[in-house]
Amino acid sequence: MLSRIKAFFKYIRDNHFDRSLMRYFDWPLLIIVLLISLFGVVCIFSATSSQVVEAPANVIEMLETQSTTYPRLQLMWIGAGLVAMAAVIFFPYQLYERYANTIYAAQIILLTLTLLIAQAGRGGMTAFFNWGSDRGFQPSEICKIAIIIALAKAFSVRTKPIKTIHDIIPLAIYVSIPMVLVVAQPDVGTALVYLAVFSVMVLVSGTSGKLIWGVIGMLVVLLIPLWYFMNNSASENFRFTRILMWLNPEAYPDEARQIINGQIAIGSGGVFGKGIVSPGSFASLGYISDDHTDFIFAIVCESFGLVGGISLLIGYALLIGRLIVLAVRTKDPYGSYLIVGVLAMLLFHIVENVGMVIGLLPVTGIPLPFVSYGGSNMLTNMMGIGIVLNVVMRSRQHEQRQHTGTEKIISLKRD
Repeated sequence: MLSRIKAFFKYIRDNHFDRSLMRYFDWPLLIIVLLISLFGVVCIFSATSSQVVEAPANVIEMLETQSTTYPRLQLMWIGAGLVAMAAVIFFPYQLYERYANTIYAAQIILLTLTLLIAQAGRGGMTAFFNWGSDRGFQPSEICKIAIIIALAKAFSVRTKPIKTIHDIIPLAIYVSIPMVLVVAQPDVGTALVYLAVFSVMVLVSGTSGKLIWGVIGMLVVLLIPLWYFMNNSASENFRFTRILMWLNPEAYPDEARQIINGQIAIGSGGVFGKGIVSPGSFASLGYISDDHTDFIFAIVCESFGLVGGISLLIGYALLIGRLIVLAVRTKDPYGSYLIVGVLAMLLFHIVENVGMVIGLLPVTGIPLPFVSYGGSNMLTNMMGIGIVLNVVMRSRQHEQRQHTGTEKIISLKRD
C-alpha cells in the first residue's frame, strides 16, 4: 500500500499541471456552460419569487422586494463547481485511468454507506447526507463521475467491439452493482443515468445492430413482470401511479397537479413570457411543487415564453454538439470514452427533464443540468465538464508535440 501511495505522488510530481496547457483550453465549451448556469440563476429567482400585485418597476425594486436566498446559494454552488472543475483539470486524466478500479471500489463503499447511515429525505429516499436545517449532499450524484471513469477504462481496454451477449454480460454486471445500490435508496432516476451512460458507451463501441435490437427486445419482455410487480407492490405503487399519471394525468387531478400545472404554466407564457416577477404567475403562487428544481423548465417557459424555452434548448444543443465534436477529435480511446460518458449523462438529464415537464416522459425527479437548483448536481456537472476540458487540453498538447516531432524528423531527413 505504501509503495502505491508513493507511486501516486511521484506520478503527480512528474505530471504536474503545465501552464502551457492553457493554450489548448476549450473556451467555447466553458462559455456555453457559464451562460446556461447564469440563466439558471435568473430562472431560480423567478421560481422562488413571492406573489405581487403589480410587476416591480425596475431591477432594483425587484431585488429589494423579493428573496434572493436560492439564487445566491446557486451562485455559490456555481463557484464551488468551478473550483471542483479546476481540481479535476489539475490532475492528468491518465491518472483517473490508472486508478479507475480504485475509484470504482470507492463508489461502491460510498453508496453502501449511504444506504446504512444516510437519513431519509425527500420522498423517503435514503440518498442524502443531511447537513444544516434543510441541506443535504447526494453521494449518488458524484458517483456518476466515478462510473464514467470506470466504464471508460473498461471499454477503452477492449481490443474488439462488443458483438455478442457473452461480451456484454461482464460489463453489464460491472455497471449493475452500483445501479442496484442506487435503486435500493430508492433513486430510480439516478440509476437510469447510469444505464444511459452504459448504453451510449456500448453504442459507440461499435457493437452490432443485432445485439442492440436483441437487448431492446429482452427489456421489453422484462417490462411485463416489472409492470405486474409495481402494480401489486405497496412499496412500488407510487411509481406505478406515476406511469398512470403520465398516460392520463386528467384521471389523477390531485396526484398529477404538479404535471398539469406545469403544462399550464408553459402554455401561459406565450411567445415572450410573463416576465421574471409577474402578478398571478404560477411561480409566485406556488402552484408547481419543486419548480426551482425538477420543474424549472416550466418556469423558464412561463417567465420567458416560447422564445426563452427554445433559446435554452439551443444552448443545450450547442453544448451537446460541442461535446460530440470533441469526442470525435480525441484520438486517445480512454479520453474519448470519458467525453462520451459526460455527454451521455448530460443528454439523458436534458431529454428526461424537459420530456417529463412537457408530458412526453414519466416524472422521475431528474434535474435540468446547470439550471435546476442544487449543489450536488451542479458539482457533478461541473466536474464532468472539467474532465472533458482535461482530456481536450492534454490530448491536444500531445498531438501538437507529436506533430512538432514529426516535422523535426522530416526536416533532419531532408538535410
